[in-house]
Amino acid sequence: MTVLLDDVYKKVVNFLNERKYKYIVIGGIAAGTLGEPRVTGDVDVDIIISNRDMADFLAAARKAGFKVQKDKCLDSVERTGTFRIYYDQFHVDFLLASTDLETQAWVKRKSIKLHGVKAFFPTPEDMILLKIISGRERDLLDAKGIALRHKGKLDTKYLKTWARTLCDEAEDIRIWNILNNLLGEK
Repeated sequence: MTVLLDDVYKKVVNFLNERKYKYIVIGGIAAGTLGEPRVTGDVDVDIIISNRDMADFLAAARKAGFKVQKDKCLDSVERTGTFRIYYDQFHVDFLLASTDLETQAWVKRKSIKLHGVKAFFPTPEDMILLKIISGRERDLLDAKGIALRHKGKLDTKYLKTWARTLCDEAEDIRIWNILNNLLGEK
């Protein structure tokens, strides 16, 4: 049987839901769901989990049928706050939530049914902010697609408040400028 990315998405979402993990789907799947559809080759998840719970999480993932390289995952979490597990030929990238924005994104999350399973996604506003923070060209295009799709419906006060906060924390006005450009403001 050929495994498709849709199968991997369903597998990881069901795993996270059954164990009641606090997560939001991010990356290309979320960008395509909230903005302009696009091709992606993996599943990306922002998860609220402590470092001390990582070994249990990885053991549960292995038991659920994922390929897990425990030592490599734990080392990656320690160095970068991210880790990767596999299902068939596909990978699932996890980002450990480490900012107030990520926690708020989980609080404001939306349940969206995709490929027959309900999963948690960030609001369009939170996804725009997460994409702008990354700053990669692909992420900025995703943010633009989300902004265009939800034009006139975005909570611009929320976006600007977070953009100011993020700029202050980073001591960098880049996020503010990108957001205003996406919103068509000066």
